[in-house]
Amino acid sequence: MSADFVPVKLRTLPIDTLLECEVYFRKPGDEQEKLSLLCENQTITKELIERLKRAIFPETHIYIDRKCVIELLFDKGHFLELSEKDVEAIRNGESPWMKRREAMDVVTIPPKKTEPVVKAHSNAEEYKQKFRAQEFAEVVKKYDEVKNVTEGMLASAAETGMIDTTQGAQIVKNVQEQVDKTDVSMIIQTINRIRTADEYLHTHCLNVAFLNGLMGKWLKFNAVRQNEVVESGLFHDIGKLEIDSALLQKSEGLTKEEFDELKKHPILSLEMLVKSGVRNKAILEGVAQHHERVNATGYPKGLASKEICEYARITAISDTYDAMVTKRIFAESHSPFVILNEFAQGGYSELDIKYVNIFIDCMVEELKGKEIVMSDGRTATVLLVSPRQLLYPIVEIDGKVVMTNEELYCTRMKEV
Repeated sequence: MSADFVPVKLRTLPIDTLLECEVYFRKPGDEQEKLSLLCENQTITKELIERLKRAIFPETHIYIDRKCVIELLFDKGHFLELSEKDVEAIRNGESPWMKRREAMDVVTIPPKKTEPVVKAHSNAEEYKQKFRAQEFAEVVKKYDEVKNVTEGMLASAAETGMIDTTQGAQIVKNVQEQVDKTDVSMIIQTINRIRTADEYLHTHCLNVAFLNGLMGKWLKFNAVRQNEVVESGLFHDIGKLEIDSALLQKSEGLTKEEFDELKKHPILSLEMLVKSGVRNKAILEGVAQHHERVNATGYPKGLASKEICEYARITAISDTYDAMVTKRIFAESHSPFVILNEFAQGGYSELDIKYVNIFIDCMVEELKGKEIVMSDGRTATVLLVSPRQLLYPIVEIDGKVVMTNEELYCTRMKEV
């Protein structure tokens, strides 16, 4: 008896993916085990295997009883051979696997597509898009509210030379709430929105606070450390309030004297925080050292790698990412893949590689399943992003799996 089985983790297969197979499912044995599906397909083909390989996350393995066949199609993974006894037990319901023709995200393809099925799919897609649009509108609204408060706080600081730390604590709280509850891709899309030169400082400070918050979340910081790293990001550039705005907005290259003046801002930020009553050493060091670099080429002190604190290493990455996004906004390009690729290719080798890799890996995970706009104007869904080829993800366009390249590439995330 020949039988082919494909175990699939429920949440790793894109919604609306159709498999021509019987479906079995197994309830988790404990909280650590993910709900799984087992799809039986009597006519499995190389094309179907390749489709699954591209659609499912890399860590999800496809198993088949004909081991010699599967090894020809995959270059890595662990494979399982099911005996006829095991197969029979599954079919008879005598194992943890239970037969079910329809599952939440994976269904049996009917012999012929009927109008009701197409209509239902259309309604579901329309509802999903409407829901995401409403959700994104709420994210933007909350972001803009916090941005306005941040602008007011910095405007007051410019006049008084002191930060309203109570107001700052409320901004940190609001940032943290959004980081905890919001789809990361929506936060990134919000950060990537067009901004004007006169709103750069307060928007940049807020964006770095958000990015620091994401890093703290990915690093599993506790509540105290999470607030500290967000606050380091929020206040990292406040010293620029004491530097001539004409110098900050200068588009052409800076002279040595001008650059020396600009390099004072980390210490100016530190002094303003201390004057305002901030005594947390971790936050103060994170702010003062955010331009120090692991190869000792940074400023203001040219610290060696071992002397640079963790929050400064994180803030340096967030600061660099937002600065790169800003340049591309004015150049009418919003693709996060370009920036991640520059990080990965060593364009910023003076940053801490450990945290750079965490930033890249987590950003890539968040981009999977999201919609992007291609260079030919079509909308695509990100299926897989290879760490070795960040610039050109594998996407789905009009139901087809496509490998992007220098002729067909992502220009930006799709506006929700």
